[in-house]
Amino acid sequence: MRPPPIDPVRPPLPLALPGGQRGRLIALPPGSRAAALLRVGAGSHDEPAEYPGLAHFLEHLLFLGSRAYPQARSLMAFVRGCGGRLNASTRERHTDFLFEVPADLLGEALGRLLDMLARPLLDIDAQLAEREVLQAEFQARGAERETLCDAALGTALAAPHPFGAFHAGNRATLPVERPAFQRALREHHRRFYQAGQSELLLAAPQRPAALADLLRATECRLARAPWVERRPPPLGLTAGRWLRLQSDGRPRLELAFAVEHLPAGGEAALDLLADRLTGEAPGGLASRLREAGWCEAIDLRTPYRFAGQGLVAIGLELTETGLSARAALVEAVCDWLRFFAEAADWHRCWDEYRRSRQRQLSCLGPLERVRYWAEPGAWSAATAEAAVRQALSALLGQMRRLRPLVLTCDRRPCEPRQAGGFPLRLDGEVPPRAEPRRWRWRQPEPNPWLRPAPAALPAAAIDPALRCLERGDTPGPGALFLRWRLAETPPGLWRALGAALRPTLWAARQAGVESRFEDGEGGWSLQLHGPADLLPQVLGALAGLLRAPPRAALAEALRRQADEAGDGGEMPIRRLLRRLPQFWTAESAAASRPQDLARAWHGARWDGLAAGLPAASSGRLQAALARLPGQPVRGDSAGLAPDAGLRWWQAADSGESALLLFCPLPSSAPATEAAWRLLAQLMEGAFYQRLRGELQLGYAVSCSFRQVGGRSGILFAVQSPSASVGQLLAHVEAFLDERQAWLQALEAAPLAEEKARLVARLADAASSPHELAEWAWQARLAGRDTGHPERVRAALERLRRDEAVRQLAALRAAAGGWCALANAPPPPGWRRR
Repeated sequence: MRPPPIDPVRPPLPLALPGGQRGRLIALPPGSRAAALLRVGAGSHDEPAEYPGLAHFLEHLLFLGSRAYPQARSLMAFVRGCGGRLNASTRERHTDFLFEVPADLLGEALGRLLDMLARPLLDIDAQLAEREVLQAEFQARGAERETLCDAALGTALAAPHPFGAFHAGNRATLPVERPAFQRALREHHRRFYQAGQSELLLAAPQRPAALADLLRATECRLARAPWVERRPPPLGLTAGRWLRLQSDGRPRLELAFAVEHLPAGGEAALDLLADRLTGEAPGGLASRLREAGWCEAIDLRTPYRFAGQGLVAIGLELTETGLSARAALVEAVCDWLRFFAEAADWHRCWDEYRRSRQRQLSCLGPLERVRYWAEPGAWSAATAEAAVRQALSALLGQMRRLRPLVLTCDRRPCEPRQAGGFPLRLDGEVPPRAEPRRWRWRQPEPNPWLRPAPAALPAAAIDPALRCLERGDTPGPGALFLRWRLAETPPGLWRALGAALRPTLWAARQAGVESRFEDGEGGWSLQLHGPADLLPQVLGALAGLLRAPPRAALAEALRRQADEAGDGGEMPIRRLLRRLPQFWTAESAAASRPQDLARAWHGARWDGLAAGLPAASSGRLQAALARLPGQPVRGDSAGLAPDAGLRWWQAADSGESALLLFCPLPSSAPATEAAWRLLAQLMEGAFYQRLRGELQLGYAVSCSFRQVGGRSGILFAVQSPSASVGQLLAHVEAFLDERQAWLQALEAAPLAEEKARLVARLADAASSPHELAEWAWQARLAGRDTGHPERVRAALERLRRDEAVRQLAALRAAAGGWCALANAPPPPGWRRR
């Protein structure tokens, strides 16, 4: 008997857990991976005031080994070894620990999670080393605009509140050597890391009874203790005040509102407001402000929220024109809030919001599901419309009652000052006057993709340029990948075209379709992931816009296209990661014009891959393909040419030293890829331990096998506040040299175990339609057929040590070329990209 279908909008079921701990279960279909999120109801605002950062520090320490699982066998090592995902975060009033693993390994991962939370080692030497990691993280965060904005907002509180205090932690605030600090650390752990203060959320394909048995079999338990009640003081934000923060990057304006005593439904009310306020639909707030030439994008964030209290910040990315019209912008946003509160059609807003969440929830993976449902007020099918409407009314009432605090971020000099532990350049300013303007707001037209799908077109044969993997026969997620090879790619045109597509891509995202439009070697690529029955409709709309976007929108996007200054306020390593796919793109000093798009499409050739699309959608899919610019490619295309040698791309020299070293495979043979994947797995944990733990170079350190625009290889990433880029490169090279002797001396049993783990990891990926589609697409970009992943798995099972040693030597010798992105000039022997 087939089990009933899973309802993605049904709230999690209560799950009985041993020891009195609260639990909830999200049922997943058979074959899914499993995920867990354990939320401890305590965060930075619960730490002792004399030790800022203690809660965040404890979160880090818990990963460094427990009584039953030393660091080499800890949760982090286990999850990495099985190809899972792992994360943790310390917020104001809670701390989350979450992972995703193959479903049959859920019990082993849970045992490690519970043991590390209940019985951490808290070794002093480990604490001293980890304190240096927090120091590096503190320095990196001190250059991030969002962190500095929060610190600036904290200065505007009328009375002491935890939000205005420093909680990041650094070398000065974490006196590990003092007995008083050790007592405070252990007391914080004893008080909050217990069953009554935590909740476990599971997303798994196992039945509830099987999960209950699994949890009862886990040896470790959190101690029994009651919930610790906490009541925060009033926020007391100084309304109507204007501040200015000196900051790199594009100008930004933030309007901050303090809210208190939000009723039940507040979580969904904030979510709904964000959906309406940031929407890109024609006639909406973002669209109108962009038409005025003032604003590029709008976001809404809540830097603090707890027990019905919160700080709501509406952010606007400004143009230079908008910077000089800040007063008018503030009035426009406040006027829109008045319109939304008084004149918007509530039933239409609620219907769209409900449909949007239904669409989005239908395609979330296990880890994303536990993140979503961890919030107790997240929208579900059981959410009462009346409660959300009442909470939204209370929220908007408070936001309209008092003038917002206004924070401007731009490059103009300000006086230095210390706030919230971070050095700021912050001044007050006299509020400028705004000329009255009547906006005559209107509600945008409904998103057509949130309505039932139109009638299917007659079945049609799909153009062979689009390779179709398995087709779904039931509603579910799907994927579409397209690539255009262009004879020439005018500079900036890809970015401008993406900006012109933004309203359509936003409407698709609201309906559950995630997209990526990227610039790569020799052309552009488009990726769509989401409800399979919707993808052909979205592609049809994008096809016409790609061929002929609104001329005014394209011209305006070209005029405003981002330059290096637009990268300010972001960690250097993140900037480099965003640029990695463009490493092989040719540069040109010539500017683009709207008419260059037609020339770019002339002679363009496209191919693609589809996965999970139902057979009934073939007619609509082929109709969309027929509208695409360019001509379809018949047959398999050639792979990318090897790029031997040492090539270097220097990004803007700003912030801490950051280096990406991407080492492509020297050959496309399955045996070569199998060996390099094994090498990446063997090096991942050791690289992290060496550069972050032992050398203490910085907070951002990683090593992994990556596929970038049709090139596969191993990526090393490091950001450091203390070492130069040249020194970082030397450390990576020294690490690789050390690995050669280590691999030759590695005993047969551990090597076989690592190989078996990787085989299982790849088999698990092959069982996931999303991961299989991604892998098959990368193989196609590289000129390989869709059977390549299976050949790699087979080659891995036959892989011998001598071949792995030989391939490590090829990696060290840069046999496939080395590609470096860094914010410093190249060392001798490297040629600029």
